[in-house]
Amino acid sequence: MPAPNAVTSPDQVTIRRAPRFSVFILGGAVLGFLVTVVVVALTMSIDRGNQQETTGFAGLVGYFSLYGISIGMLVGAVIAVVLDQVSSRRAARLTAERVAVDPAPETVDGELEEHDAPDVPTATDPAPDDQAQPER
Repeated sequence: MPAPNAVTSPDQVTIRRAPRFSVFILGGAVLGFLVTVVVVALTMSIDRGNQQETTGFAGLVGYFSLYGISIGMLVGAVIAVVLDQVSSRRAARLTAERVAVDPAPETVDGELEEHDAPDVPTATDPAPDDQAQPER
């Protein structure tokens, strides 16, 4: 039961499972790199006639992975968007009750007493002559 000074109002809420876009994009990048490595490895053995290979396997993988990773990230993002649309269609729409509670005022029982503070010398005040420090 809500507090007496609480105000309640019904609100429509949506509950759904949304995909994490970063996971799909990162997964697409990894898969894009792996596909690039496989494609470069398979095409290295193609007969090129009289051409000599001037670029090694690592150089080709490095160059083509720029394309493979980019395409993989794009595919991962598209899959995440499609799954997000599907999850929004399957979302459950419910009515929730919003409770707004005003904070209770802080009250103190009793009365405050005023006390006079004794005069305490500060570091900038000169020391009285009768309390001067002896020379050493």
